[in-house]
Amino acid sequence: MIETFNTTDVNKFNITTVFIVKLLIGLLLVNSLFSGVDFSQIGLMKGLSSIADFGLKILLVLVLLIIFKIHSIKIFYVSLFSIVLILGAAMGAWYHDGDYDKTLAFVLNLCLWFVIFFYAQKLEANFNIYKFSLKISTVCLGIALVLYFMAMHGFHVKVLGGAWLYDENFRFAGTFAEPSLNGYFYGLMFLMVIFSTQRYRLPLALIFALATYISGAKFSFLIIPVLLALIYLFKVKGLFNYTYQLIPLSLIILFSSLAFIYHDFFAFVAEHSSNAATMTYVTRLGFPVVSFWHMSDYPFGSGFYGFKSTLGPFIADYCHALSDLNVNCNEMQSYLSSYDATAFDSFAPKDVLSFVILTFGLPGLFIFVTYVLLLASKIKSNKILFVILMYIIASMLFTLPFRFILFYSLFLFQCYAYRVSDIK
Repeated sequence: MIETFNTTDVNKFNITTVFIVKLLIGLLLVNSLFSGVDFSQIGLMKGLSSIADFGLKILLVLVLLIIFKIHSIKIFYVSLFSIVLILGAAMGAWYHDGDYDKTLAFVLNLCLWFVIFFYAQKLEANFNIYKFSLKISTVCLGIALVLYFMAMHGFHVKVLGGAWLYDENFRFAGTFAEPSLNGYFYGLMFLMVIFSTQRYRLPLALIFALATYISGAKFSFLIIPVLLALIYLFKVKGLFNYTYQLIPLSLIILFSSLAFIYHDFFAFVAEHSSNAATMTYVTRLGFPVVSFWHMSDYPFGSGFYGFKSTLGPFIADYCHALSDLNVNCNEMQSYLSSYDATAFDSFAPKDVLSFVILTFGLPGLFIFVTYVLLLASKIKSNKILFVILMYIIASMLFTLPFRFILFYSLFLFQCYAYRVSDIK
């Protein structure tokens, strides 16, 4: 879906149209910046964020269909994508007799985002969505940082429970429900800003780097320097042409290898961490392990949320295999209905690829890998876009689940790609 600017994409819209489009996208972004937050804690309706997200996307798609021409090829792709999603929903209903409303909402949301992705180029060309999103994100981050530093000095500013603003270890979560999402998103914004030519580039980059650092998002803070180093390595003549496909492949191989080396890896983690500190590693990196085990018995997956009925034995085997190590598997065990019915009802993989494998099995893994390689090949002429894409892909493999901010960041990356297509 990565394209370049075309003068035919630029139209002159009246101020009302501009206001409506930017209002919808702005609200969609703000809602995404509060990914995972439960607003029922302050008396609002439970699930309000999901309802708002769904309604905003419907309105935005309707506006896009009115102001832009519908191409037949886009109708074909959306129809094909919808068929695949319906198949996944049917499989999920077969294996897990429940969650029909959640499955339907998930399928419809994916279809709506798919349509929005098709119009990313036109939206960026006509409404400058990247800079608009940058301004909103910066304002929200600025307010969150002020509240965070006030909390550090003893002021009671945390109006929402859970990990909103900061968690029990005082890691900065910003507007998100967990610090890892904050670290991912502002790590992405750091990469986008540092490679741009816009005003206030360095101050913005420093603010985003600070937000990433104090969030304690280890993965984001470790991988960003590696990606920055790649930019300089790619300047070696011919190196990039021979390695660009190896980078995404190596990330996927690393993901897959966890199913075979997990015991040795967690033995190493146990030696260097406390029992309590190992829980996040055991949970996040456990899903790649159990998803591959699951694929051996369910080669075509178990559909959307079918894993709630099929994954239990694999989680039990996983925790049993780690029982001889000083690691904490309590969170993974809570996803077994016999342990914690509430956790079982709400659990989902902590990364995108595990969700894809559990849903569609080996075909899903093949399509995911193929699409990543094709996308990497398509943007290989722009090393900066390639590096930013690798950051998103790596996050999808290890730390980023299906949340609102995932889809908005993919949309924002498309807008950014169109806007900076001249930067090599």
